Amino acid sequence: MRYNVLIVDDEPMIRLGLSSSVRWEEEGFELVGEAANGEAALRIAEQQEIHVLITDIKMPLMDGLELTKRLSESYPKIKVVLVSSYSDFDYARKAVKLGVVVDYILKPTMEPVDLLRIMRVCKIQLDETSARLHESGYYMREAEKSKSIELEASLRKVWSGEKIALSSLPEWLDDSLVLVVWRLESASPGDKDSALERILNIQTTKDNLKQWCEQVLSFDTDQQEFVTILPDHQGSAGPIVEKLHLRLLSEGICYTVGISPSFRQIQYMPDAYLWAGKALEQAFFLGKGKLYMGKISARPNREPKRTEEDEQWISLRERFSQMLAVSNKEGSERIIEQCIAMWMNRTLSRKEIIVQSESLLTLMWTGNFRINTEETIRLIIEKLQEVKQLDSLAELCQFIRYEFRTLWEDGRLPLVVADSGSTHAIQLAISYIQQRYHGELSLQEVANHVHMSKNYFSEQFKRLAGVNFIDFVIRLRIQYAKQLLNTTTLRVYDIGVKVGFNSSKHFLKLFKREVNCTPAEYRQLHFARQKQGSGEVGEVSETTPRPS
Repeated sequence: MRYNVLIVDDEPMIRLGLSSSVRWEEEGFELVGEAANGEAALRIAEQQEIHVLITDIKMPLMDGLELTKRLSESYPKIKVVLVSSYSDFDYARKAVKLGVVVDYILKPTMEPVDLLRIMRVCKIQLDETSARLHESGYYMREAEKSKSIELEASLRKVWSGEKIALSSLPEWLDDSLVLVVWRLESASPGDKDSALERILNIQTTKDNLKQWCEQVLSFDTDQQEFVTILPDHQGSAGPIVEKLHLRLLSEGICYTVGISPSFRQIQYMPDAYLWAGKALEQAFFLGKGKLYMGKISARPNREPKRTEEDEQWISLRERFSQMLAVSNKEGSERIIEQCIAMWMNRTLSRKEIIVQSESLLTLMWTGNFRINTEETIRLIIEKLQEVKQLDSLAELCQFIRYEFRTLWEDGRLPLVVADSGSTHAIQLAISYIQQRYHGELSLQEVANHVHMSKNYFSEQFKRLAGVNFIDFVIRLRIQYAKQLLNTTTLRVYDIGVKVGFNSSKHFLKLFKREVNCTPAEYRQLHFARQKQGSGEVGEVSETTPRPS
């Protein structure tokens, strides 16, 4: 039997070197394809089974680790050979723990004999797996494993809201159930685990849960979180989850856990996830690494009514903007402390508090309109991303107080001006735009928000911000698009929609106008510069489009 081999690397010379290093047919293999990134590799794998994957770790669109994870879900017996640079050496070494990764090759020292040796090891392992297929009971075990994988994939679709028919469900899924959200935390405060370490920890945890708990189904929701479904016979699930959580902590794997109330029909999974997620939010106030019980709450189906807390916040925000407009440090600081006191009452959700804190920070950072518009937008975006990643309310309060002190120490506040009312209004307008840039947003809507006529608002906005309203919104959206291109594997079309463009053609045209290259070229350039920083490639060509 010949085994199918797929080579994936974004550098054509590396692909050529790998493909010409082995006499594939003589060694019992068939080279069925080459790809420059993970997404292209997945398309090839949809057409034919892949037995051996040879892949680079760092690639645009989808990296080698994510590709390995995706293909191993479809082909559990696949063998993977990682190609890495010295900077990825630790990644490659740890990846062997994934099970499907057989070995790794370092690009700077890669020799044909090294790849040949590893391919022969792959063939031995594949032959052994093939031989085991004929052993008694193996087919049954494999069938059960495949059935479990298919069921978990179906449950994930139900969780995401798809309407699908579930058949051949285990009996225990007809009884009372709970949904548990497991959010993986870093090993220690300030420690940022690598993507590979997160994948390893989550996969190890899911494997352990299957060993420790006879009736359990799991599926991933993102890179740092997965969900389990457990039976809840007479309230038994809570103590079981608590025991599992403590056992994981004893092994040095820290999760924050949210448990839904009991529910009876699997179609209620989306609601159960919502309830467990709200329980998980308590970690923002009480600390991560703990277990939190959820309660049933109504799914919002209409615009919520304005509450007393909403009125208080609107008043505080407007007064804060007014104080900043006249450089009143003491008054501004008092309002910040009043906002923090309101958050400490825990009557608001984490999401509501984050939105309010972003508004305060945006008001601070747009206080001096002498700052270049591009610089202002970039600063706002970078800082607001920091805010979203803060783990606790205590860290958020510390961040806001630090930024407020820095504002005064750096002398970035505006001079006291006679027209402080317009400054205050435009600050509120920019804060409003920041929160709603990704949807439909008109000049009239923003003018109404700050109680100005459309024409007067347009005039004051351009005078103080240095750019007209439409161009400001476009630049804000483009800056967010650049960030998503650099930090995610989302498709260009999806990024355009996510940042507020309702037409991909319009998005591409405006991105090219503002950045002097297409989104795809910008992503490729960013990736090339990353590799250049790690010593993997030579100088970036001066003919390559460069962002402004």
